[in-house]
Amino acid sequence: MSKIPRRLSLITETALVLRQRIQDGDWRLHLPGELELSAQLQVGRNTIRSALKILEQEGLVVTRNGQRREIADRPASARGTRRAVLLMAKPANEYPPSTSEWIREAQNRLEVQGWDFRTLVEPDLYRGNPVSALRSLTGGSPDTIWILHRSTQAMQRWFQESRFPAVLAGSRHEGIALPQVEIDLRAVSRHAAGAFLARGHQRLALLRPDAPFAGDSECVAAFREAATRAEVVELRCKGGPAGVVSALRQHLRVRDRATALYILHPDHCVTAIGFLMSAGLSVPGDLSVICRDDEPYLALLHPEPTRYRHSPRTFGSKLAALVLRSAAHLGTGERALVVPRLVAGATLAAAPPVPKRNR
Repeated sequence: MSKIPRRLSLITETALVLRQRIQDGDWRLHLPGELELSAQLQVGRNTIRSALKILEQEGLVVTRNGQRREIADRPASARGTRRAVLLMAKPANEYPPSTSEWIREAQNRLEVQGWDFRTLVEPDLYRGNPVSALRSLTGGSPDTIWILHRSTQAMQRWFQESRFPAVLAGSRHEGIALPQVEIDLRAVSRHAAGAFLARGHQRLALLRPDAPFAGDSECVAAFREAATRAEVVELRCKGGPAGVVSALRQHLRVRDRATALYILHPDHCVTAIGFLMSAGLSVPGDLSVICRDDEPYLALLHPEPTRYRHSPRTFGSKLAALVLRSAAHLGTGERALVVPRLVAGATLAAAPPVPKRNR
């Protein structure tokens, strides 16, 4: 697909496209003339001329004696060097242990191929409008492929529109077609709903964080689609353990409370099981529980949660492979899925009998 600049700042964006095409080797010794570049990139000649001045100032392009502009030689160490930068909202050690595992796997596989792999913690990108910050961050990195972890819709849309090479480590938001590696959360959520229904549960609850994660929204939709024959209530929790306890305590006041609880995040699952048992409820006697994700510490709980486990190393290897394909312009819009498997714990049972009410 030809690279055509999008509307951020037209001159700046044209310079970005020219820079990327030079780095990709579209032109070897000389650039085409201004008229030809204007036709290829579908912008005016004055815009081309101004963009080329930017590249001349950067030393990427040289004009000699009024002749065609030459592509400046770069040191051999710089030619062909590619960099992958993983953008995160917080340090990897503040995420579940599996996150650090897939990051190491991706890093090892890319470095074997001669890539420079870096992690960049930029919490401000995940708040509000990130356009100015992203423009500043990416402007001087033509050889970089950006890996977006748990990214917001605004971040994904900016990378898609600016056409900077980017790969999603996680789910896409609506309207986004960036290449991605993700866990098949929809299949997991449909399976969890089916497992509850097969055991006679008709009142289901889903516990999720009150945050705009694309993957969580997909799970809610898939769970509801698979549980059309049941009543589904969505419990949103803010913050950490206190938010989980507050959401569950409020639901327990409901007369016809759920008999089955689908929990998306492992840390929420730990808090939920502890709170439910402290409230005098039996898990799974009074309330069956399935957790969408797995972490090693869940195996230490009693009762051990029923959950879905995927391989972080598989996730990391698929991510590295997609970065390499995207660098060769082969990964555009690609979607690589990691399929988890069920870990049959001890928190899933038949629905309790419905009590008879006095009439």
